[in-house]
Amino acid sequence: MSLLNIFQKPREFEYIGKIYPIQMKDWDEFEDYVQILMLSNAQFEVDDGSPLFRKLVAIGSQNNDLIFGLQNLFNLVTRTTTFTIKFENGDYWFSNDKGQIVNEFNYDELRKVILHQNLLIEPKIFKNKLMQEWADKVLKARQKDSANVTLEDMITSVAALSGKDYEKLSTYSIYQLKSEFYRWQHIKSFDAMSNLYGNPYAASEVKLPQFAEYLDLYADPYKDVFKSDKGMNITQAFK
Repeated sequence: MSLLNIFQKPREFEYIGKIYPIQMKDWDEFEDYVQILMLSNAQFEVDDGSPLFRKLVAIGSQNNDLIFGLQNLFNLVTRTTTFTIKFENGDYWFSNDKGQIVNEFNYDELRKVILHQNLLIEPKIFKNKLMQEWADKVLKARQKDSANVTLEDMITSVAALSGKDYEKLSTYSIYQLKSEFYRWQHIKSFDAMSNLYGNPYAASEVKLPQFAEYLDLYADPYKDVFKSDKGMNITQAFK
Protein backbone atom coordinates (compact mmCIF):
# COMPACT_ATOMS: atom_id res chain seq x y z
CA MET A 1 0.00 0.00 0.00
CA SER A 2 1.31 3.44 -0.91
CA LEU A 3 2.04 5.90 1.90
CA LEU A 4 1.81 8.96 -0.36
CA ASN A 5 -1.54 10.08 1.01
CA ILE A 6 -0.85 9.64 4.71
CA PHE A 7 2.34 11.72 4.37
CA GLN A 8 0.62 14.22 2.06
CA LYS A 9 3.10 13.65 -0.74
CA PRO A 10 2.27 15.08 -4.18
CA ARG A 11 1.77 13.14 -7.40
CA GLU A 12 3.90 14.33 -10.29
CA PHE A 13 3.00 14.39 -13.99
CA GLU A 14 4.76 15.43 -17.15
CA TYR A 15 3.80 18.99 -18.16
CA ILE A 16 1.63 19.49 -15.08
CA GLY A 17 4.25 18.97 -12.40
CA LYS A 18 3.40 18.26 -8.77
CA ILE A 19 -0.23 17.83 -7.71
CA TYR A 20 -0.90 18.27 -4.00
CA PRO A 21 -3.89 17.25 -1.87
CA ILE A 22 -5.97 20.14 -0.57
CA GLN A 23 -5.21 21.28 2.97
CA MET A 24 -7.96 22.05 5.46
CA LYS A 25 -7.17 25.77 5.42
CA ASP A 26 -8.08 25.80 1.69
CA TRP A 27 -11.02 23.39 1.87
CA ASP A 28 -13.79 26.02 1.84
CA GLU A 29 -12.40 27.54 -1.36
CA PHE A 30 -11.87 24.11 -2.89
CA GLU A 31 -15.50 23.19 -2.27
CA ASP A 32 -16.52 26.09 -4.52
CA TYR A 33 -15.02 24.18 -7.46
CA VAL A 34 -15.88 20.58 -6.56
CA GLN A 35 -18.97 20.60 -8.78
CA ILE A 36 -16.72 21.29 -11.78
CA LEU A 37 -14.63 18.25 -10.89
CA MET A 38 -17.77 16.14 -10.71
CA LEU A 39 -18.66 16.91 -14.32
CA SER A 40 -17.95 13.86 -16.46
CA ASN A 41 -18.67 12.65 -19.98
CA ALA A 42 -21.46 10.47 -18.59
CA GLN A 43 -23.42 13.58 -17.62
CA PHE A 44 -23.68 14.85 -21.17
CA GLU A 45 -26.79 13.59 -22.92
CA VAL A 46 -25.01 13.48 -26.27
CA ASP A 47 -21.44 12.17 -26.41
CA ASP A 48 -19.81 13.55 -29.54
CA GLY A 49 -16.56 11.78 -28.73
CA SER A 50 -14.69 14.96 -27.84
CA PRO A 51 -12.54 15.02 -24.68
CA LEU A 52 -14.16 16.16 -21.45
CA PHE A 53 -11.73 19.10 -21.33
CA ARG A 54 -13.07 20.43 -24.63
CA LYS A 55 -16.64 20.13 -23.41
CA LEU A 56 -15.80 22.14 -20.29
CA VAL A 57 -14.06 24.85 -22.28
CA ALA A 58 -17.07 25.05 -24.62
CA ILE A 59 -19.36 25.54 -21.61
CA GLY A 60 -16.86 28.03 -20.22
CA SER A 61 -17.11 30.11 -23.37
CA GLN A 62 -20.68 30.85 -22.28
CA ASN A 63 -19.96 30.87 -18.55
CA ASN A 64 -16.87 32.68 -17.30
CA ASP A 65 -17.42 31.31 -13.80
CA LEU A 66 -16.46 27.82 -15.00
CA ILE A 67 -13.19 29.05 -16.53
CA PHE A 68 -12.48 31.07 -13.40
CA GLY A 69 -13.21 27.99 -11.32
CA LEU A 70 -10.84 25.79 -13.31
CA GLN A 71 -8.06 28.37 -13.04
CA ASN A 72 -8.44 28.56 -9.27
CA LEU A 73 -8.74 24.79 -8.97
CA PHE A 74 -5.45 24.30 -10.81
CA ASN A 75 -3.83 26.95 -8.62
CA LEU A 76 -4.97 25.15 -5.47
CA VAL A 77 -3.79 21.68 -6.44
CA THR A 78 -0.42 22.90 -7.75
CA ARG A 79 -0.06 25.44 -4.90
CA THR A 80 0.64 28.22 -7.38
CA THR A 81 -1.25 31.42 -8.23
CA THR A 82 -0.96 32.29 -11.92
CA PHE A 83 -2.94 29.76 -13.99
CA THR A 84 -4.82 31.37 -16.90
CA ILE A 85 -6.49 30.04 -20.02
CA LYS A 86 -4.63 30.26 -23.33
CA PHE A 87 -5.83 29.97 -26.94
CA GLU A 88 -3.92 29.43 -30.17
CA ASN A 89 -4.80 27.88 -33.55
CA GLY A 90 -8.08 26.46 -32.27
CA ASP A 91 -6.53 24.85 -29.18
CA TYR A 92 -7.16 25.81 -25.55
CA TRP A 93 -5.05 25.05 -22.50
CA PHE A 94 -4.31 26.42 -19.05
CA SER A 95 -0.79 27.36 -18.01
CA ASN A 96 1.07 29.40 -15.42
CA ASP A 97 4.34 31.28 -15.14
CA LYS A 98 6.10 28.11 -13.97
CA GLY A 99 5.43 26.38 -17.27
CA GLN A 100 2.83 23.97 -15.89
CA ILE A 101 0.20 23.01 -18.48
CA VAL A 102 -3.27 21.45 -18.24
CA ASN A 103 -4.90 20.48 -21.53
CA GLU A 104 -7.22 17.96 -23.14
CA PHE A 105 -4.49 15.30 -23.05
CA ASN A 106 -3.85 15.32 -19.30
CA TYR A 107 -7.02 16.74 -17.73
CA ASP A 108 -8.75 13.37 -17.30
CA GLU A 109 -5.83 11.89 -15.38
CA LEU A 110 -5.41 15.08 -13.35
CA ARG A 111 -9.10 14.99 -12.44
CA LYS A 112 -8.84 11.38 -11.25
CA VAL A 113 -5.85 12.22 -9.06
CA ILE A 114 -7.56 15.24 -7.48
CA LEU A 115 -10.64 13.16 -6.69
CA HIS A 116 -8.51 10.36 -5.23
CA GLN A 117 -6.27 12.60 -3.14
CA ASN A 118 -9.25 14.35 -1.60
CA LEU A 119 -11.47 11.29 -0.98
CA LEU A 120 -14.10 12.41 -3.47
CA ILE A 121 -16.30 9.79 -5.10
CA GLU A 122 -17.58 10.58 -8.57
CA PRO A 123 -21.38 10.19 -8.68
CA LYS A 124 -22.50 7.30 -10.84
CA ILE A 125 -24.78 8.08 -13.74
CA PHE A 126 -27.24 5.31 -14.64
CA LYS A 127 -28.76 5.23 -18.11
CA ASN A 128 -31.94 3.74 -16.70
CA LYS A 129 -33.95 6.56 -15.11
CA LEU A 130 -35.57 4.28 -12.53
CA MET A 131 -32.17 2.92 -11.47
CA GLN A 132 -30.88 6.47 -11.06
CA GLU A 133 -33.88 7.46 -8.95
CA TRP A 134 -33.52 4.34 -6.80
CA ALA A 135 -29.78 4.85 -6.23
CA ASP A 136 -30.31 8.52 -5.31
CA LYS A 137 -33.10 7.54 -2.92
CA VAL A 138 -31.00 4.89 -1.17
CA LEU A 139 -27.97 7.19 -0.81
CA LYS A 140 -30.19 9.91 0.62
CA ALA A 141 -31.71 7.48 3.13
CA ARG A 142 -28.28 6.21 4.19
CA GLN A 143 -27.07 9.76 4.70
CA LYS A 144 -30.13 10.54 6.82
CA ASP A 145 -29.57 7.47 9.00
CA SER A 146 -25.85 8.07 9.54
CA ALA A 147 -24.36 10.25 12.25
CA ASN A 148 -24.13 13.92 11.31
CA VAL A 149 -20.37 14.50 11.63
CA THR A 150 -18.97 17.53 9.81
CA LEU A 151 -15.35 18.33 8.99
CA GLU A 152 -15.41 20.87 11.79
CA ASP A 153 -16.52 18.13 14.18
CA MET A 154 -13.65 15.93 13.03
CA ILE A 155 -11.14 18.73 13.47
CA THR A 156 -12.32 19.63 16.97
CA SER A 157 -12.38 15.95 17.96
CA VAL A 158 -8.82 15.30 16.74
CA ALA A 159 -7.67 18.51 18.44
CA ALA A 160 -9.26 17.49 21.75
CA LEU A 161 -8.00 13.90 21.63
CA SER A 162 -4.49 14.50 20.29
CA GLY A 163 -3.68 17.90 21.76
CA LYS A 164 -2.75 19.28 18.36
CA ASP A 165 -3.55 22.94 17.81
CA TYR A 166 -5.72 24.23 14.98
CA GLU A 167 -2.79 25.77 13.16
CA LYS A 168 -1.27 22.31 12.82
CA LEU A 169 -4.59 20.76 11.77
CA SER A 170 -5.12 23.49 9.16
CA THR A 171 -2.25 21.93 7.19
CA TYR A 172 -3.82 18.45 7.26
CA SER A 173 -5.21 16.91 4.09
CA ILE A 174 -8.66 15.37 4.32
CA TYR A 175 -7.02 11.94 4.07
CA GLN A 176 -4.89 12.67 7.12
CA LEU A 177 -7.81 14.17 9.04
CA LYS A 178 -10.20 11.29 8.41
CA SER A 179 -7.48 8.70 9.02
CA GLU A 180 -6.75 10.17 12.43
CA PHE A 181 -10.39 10.80 13.32
CA TYR A 182 -11.51 7.25 12.53
CA ARG A 183 -8.42 5.77 14.16
CA TRP A 184 -9.33 7.59 17.36
CA GLN A 185 -12.87 6.24 16.96
CA HIS A 186 -11.50 2.70 16.82
CA ILE A 187 -9.26 3.28 19.83
CA LYS A 188 -12.13 4.70 21.90
CA SER A 189 -14.32 1.75 20.92
CA PHE A 190 -11.54 -0.63 21.95
CA ASP A 191 -11.16 1.11 25.32
CA ALA A 192 -14.91 0.97 25.98
CA MET A 193 -15.13 -2.71 25.10
CA SER A 194 -12.02 -3.46 27.18
CA ASN A 195 -13.81 -2.17 30.26
CA LEU A 196 -16.69 -4.54 29.58
CA TYR A 197 -14.25 -7.37 28.94
CA GLY A 198 -13.06 -7.05 32.52
CA ASN A 199 -16.59 -7.60 33.79
CA PRO A 200 -17.05 -11.35 34.51
CA TYR A 201 -20.77 -11.10 33.80
CA ALA A 202 -20.24 -9.54 30.38
CA ALA A 203 -16.89 -10.92 29.23
CA SER A 204 -18.36 -13.93 27.46
CA GLU A 205 -20.48 -11.66 25.29
CA VAL A 206 -17.71 -9.19 24.46
CA LYS A 207 -15.54 -9.35 21.38
CA LEU A 208 -12.67 -6.91 21.46
CA PRO A 209 -12.36 -4.89 18.24
CA GLN A 210 -9.02 -4.40 16.51
CA PHE A 211 -8.15 -0.74 16.98
CA ALA A 212 -5.50 -0.92 14.23
CA GLU A 213 -7.93 -2.38 11.70
CA TYR A 214 -7.62 -1.20 8.10
CA LEU A 215 -9.56 1.98 7.36
CA ASP A 216 -11.27 1.91 3.99
CA LEU A 217 -11.52 5.62 3.26
CA TYR A 218 -12.41 4.85 -0.36
CA ALA A 219 -15.46 2.70 0.42
CA ASP A 220 -17.89 2.72 -2.51
CA PRO A 221 -21.13 4.46 -1.41
CA TYR A 222 -22.95 2.64 -4.23
CA LYS A 223 -22.08 -0.80 -2.87
CA ASP A 224 -25.22 -2.90 -2.36
CA VAL A 225 -27.40 0.03 -3.38
CA PHE A 226 -29.51 -2.38 -5.47
CA LYS A 227 -29.98 -4.96 -2.72
CA SER A 228 -33.18 -5.13 -0.76
CA ASP A 229 -33.27 -5.15 3.03
CA LYS A 230 -33.56 -8.96 2.71
CA GLY A 231 -30.28 -9.14 0.83
CA MET A 232 -31.91 -9.81 -2.54
CA ASN A 233 -30.37 -8.26 -5.62
CA ILE A 234 -33.06 -6.17 -7.28
CA THR A 235 -31.06 -4.99 -10.31
CA GLN A 236 -33.05 -7.26 -12.62
CA ALA A 237 -36.22 -5.38 -11.76
CA PHE A 238 -34.91 -2.36 -13.68
CA LYS A 239 -34.06 -4.25 -16.86
